Amino acid sequence: MKRILLCLSLLGGSLFAGLIAGCDSADDGVSATSTDDAGTRSVRTVAYQEMKPRDYLQAIFSRYHAAGSYRDEGLVRLTVPPTSDTQSETKVAPLSVWTNHDTVYLQAYDTRLWSDSEGVTAWVVDPSTRNFDSQVLRAPPIGRRPELKQLLTDPILVEQVAAGLAGPPPQLEWLFAEEPMKQLFLEEHQFAFGQQQTIEQTQCQEIQVQAGDQQYGFWVDIHSGLIRQVDLPSIPVSATADPSAPSIRLTLELRAASFDVPTTTPKADSLPENPKFVGHFVPLPPSPPPAILGTRIDRVDLTTSGRKPFQFSASRSEMKPAVTAMLCFADDVNALNSAVVLQQWSQQLPAALADPTRVVLLLHDAVSLREEVKQWLRESITLPLIWDPKNELASKFAIAPGTLLLVDSSARIVWIQPGVTPQSLPSLGAIVSDISGGVDIPQRMKEQHERDQAAYRSVLRDEYSDLVKQGLVRTSTK
Repeated sequence: MKRILLCLSLLGGSLFAGLIAGCDSADDGVSATSTDDAGTRSVRTVAYQEMKPRDYLQAIFSRYHAAGSYRDEGLVRLTVPPTSDTQSETKVAPLSVWTNHDTVYLQAYDTRLWSDSEGVTAWVVDPSTRNFDSQVLRAPPIGRRPELKQLLTDPILVEQVAAGLAGPPPQLEWLFAEEPMKQLFLEEHQFAFGQQQTIEQTQCQEIQVQAGDQQYGFWVDIHSGLIRQVDLPSIPVSATADPSAPSIRLTLELRAASFDVPTTTPKADSLPENPKFVGHFVPLPPSPPPAILGTRIDRVDLTTSGRKPFQFSASRSEMKPAVTAMLCFADDVNALNSAVVLQQWSQQLPAALADPTRVVLLLHDAVSLREEVKQWLRESITLPLIWDPKNELASKFAIAPGTLLLVDSSARIVWIQPGVTPQSLPSLGAIVSDISGGVDIPQRMKEQHERDQAAYRSVLRDEYSDLVKQGLVRTSTK
């Protein structure tokens, strides 16, 4: 997904980075606006035949910047081509903007934002995060047609709006940025008129932009000057893919786009139940420690390779409690890699840690191993093999291959991590040292989680109190 987001840097990424850094810019784009006798900004349609493609596209963006009203039912579509092993896959997400003078409604992936004369309200529609824990951002009214840097001032809101399939919605930049699409119009980029095709029963002209090795296609309604579709650079399925092979296609479809003054306001998605009103989105506290921590596994019948009962209390030293580092092994890439790293780590442990620590691989009788993996275990792995004949441990606690468990001398699981990498070794050593020193890791993590929760609730209370003082929280809030 990182490659997908990188290709969108010209469609708003640099602008949103500027928002986070508080950057300002000045508008020197081509104007397609005029002012009538009443002082109202109006927009004239520019015929593409009369202009060079670069100037024409700049005029189109200037029209957006001048528009008093705009709306679309936009969505981003990601299409993954089929392979020999998989079928074609399509993902879509909302990316739409509705605006009329000082009112704005934004749907960007899981984020919703409403701005009008009563203030700015933003919230998240994502059940997996409990709608971002029901937080609802409230901010003072902007008071006029917003500038983008006024509309998006909260760092977490900016991240949410820019974090989906296609990065930030470029319509926001076209409409509200001081210098729309500045990075697109670099002198070295090449512009050309492409094909024409019918989109939503209207004739559209493609303007192709070659920006380095990336090509964009803007499909402009030649009658209204509306952008109805943006074709984004194709993304190779993998870094080593054949250049001639099909690539991932990413398209922004701006359905029902219109500059017409609306006769009704859009129906916004509902706020979360029991909303927690905040002046700034508050980062969620860390997740609670895994429920498995602190669980005793002394009733699981484990055996050594010689089929003798395995005891967690066994240690090479009677002076300190034993720590058993147990890796759940299978014919799995994560398990194989973790086993190699874990063995190297065990061989390099200082004496103070090596003495109370045992490092083993856990298998069960039904595990299926290829012959080459069996040979690798015999020839390259010196770690003891421990057997779980009934596969009780992995099945009871849903432990995936490659998972590392640290078990203390009382057979309590005191640490769990999904895999072992070189980067994880320093923290693993610190955890083992704490366990050998008698630290109750599960209890410490529980207490830390309770402190995190208390701090989070305190910040939420302070945020709400500030909103009450500002008069931004009312009985009925959009």
